[in-house]
Amino acid sequence: MLTIAVDAMGGDNAPDCVVEGTIQTLRDTGNRLEVLLIGQNDKVEPLLDRHDIQGLNLRFMHAPEVITMNDIPAIAVKTKQNSSLVRGLMLCKEKKADGFVSAGNTGALMAASLFILGRIPGVLRPTIAAYFPRLAPGLTNVVDVGANVDCKPEHLVQFAEMLTIYQRDAAGMDTPLTGLLNIGEEENKGPDYLKQTYNLLREANSKKKINFIGNIEGNDILSSKASIIVCDGLVGNTLLKFGESIPHFLSSIFKPSIEKLVASGQLDLKAAELTGKTFKAMFQPFDVEKFGGVPFLGVDGISIVGHGRSSEKAIMNMIFMAEHMIEKKVNQHIAEALA
Repeated sequence: MLTIAVDAMGGDNAPDCVVEGTIQTLRDTGNRLEVLLIGQNDKVEPLLDRHDIQGLNLRFMHAPEVITMNDIPAIAVKTKQNSSLVRGLMLCKEKKADGFVSAGNTGALMAASLFILGRIPGVLRPTIAAYFPRLAPGLTNVVDVGANVDCKPEHLVQFAEMLTIYQRDAAGMDTPLTGLLNIGEEENKGPDYLKQTYNLLREANSKKKINFIGNIEGNDILSSKASIIVCDGLVGNTLLKFGESIPHFLSSIFKPSIEKLVASGQLDLKAAELTGKTFKAMFQPFDVEKFGGVPFLGVDGISIVGHGRSSEKAIMNMIFMAEHMIEKKVNQHIAEALA
C-alpha cells in the first residue's frame, strides 16, 4: 500500500479543505491508499474529530511550525525544520512515505524538495510545468512557469525531455509534440539563446528523445498544435498568471451586461440563467482543480504542488496525481532517459 504524506497547513484554505479532501479521498478509494496528514495538532485534530474516521487509513503527525506564503523560501526551509512541509519531505527521504503533496509556498516546496530529496541523476535543474486549455483532447503543458527564470538552452531541452516522459507515461499520450515559444516560426527568429535552444531541440528530436515541431507563436498556445510548450520561467509564469486572470476578467464584464439586458426587458430571467450556465461551462477547460497540482519534474522523489487556493477537490486530485506518478514510475523513466 502506498503512503502519501499531505501538508495539512499548506494553502489559503488550510487546514479545513485539506482535511476534508483527504478524508473524501480515502472514502472514495476504498482505502487503497494510506495518508499521513501533517500539521499543527491544535488546528487539525478538532477538524478530524468532526468526522467518523474509524477504519480509514489515516494517520496524523504533529508539526508545530508552518511555512507561510510570505516566508522567504530558502530561509524558511532552513529555519523551520519542524514545519509540515519539511517534515513531509523528510518522510519521503527516509522512505516512510512514497510521495508528498502540498498547496503551500511553491518556492519553499521547490527549495525543500531540492535540499532534502535532491535531483534525479543527470538532471541539470528540476522544473515545474502548468496545464493550459486546448481545443483537442489531451494535455497542453507550458514549461517552465517560474521555477527557473534564467534558463540556458540545455535546461530548456531537458525540460522538454522530462515533460515528454511525463505526458507519455503518466498522461498516456502516444506522441507528445514539443514547440519552442518564439516570436516567429522561422528557425532563425528570436535571441541567440532561443536559436541555440532550437538547434538542441532538433538534435534531441533526431535522437528520438522528443518530437520537436519547431517554433510556435503565442496564438498557437491554445490551438493544440503542441502539447509541450517550452519557454523560460519568466515568460511561462507571465503566461500562467495572465491565463488565470481571463475567467475572472470576462465574468466581470459578462455579469453586468446580462443584468442590464434583464433590467431593460431585452432578456428574460430564464434565458439569462441558461446563458449564464453556458458561459460558465465555457470556462471548464480553465479549471485547474481537475488536475489538482503539478509535479516537480527532476526531483528525486514525488513532490506535488497545488494552487494556493486549492479546494477539497484539488487536494483529492493532488493525492491521486502522486499515486499515479509512483505507479507509472515516471522518475525511474526520467533517470533512465538521462543516464
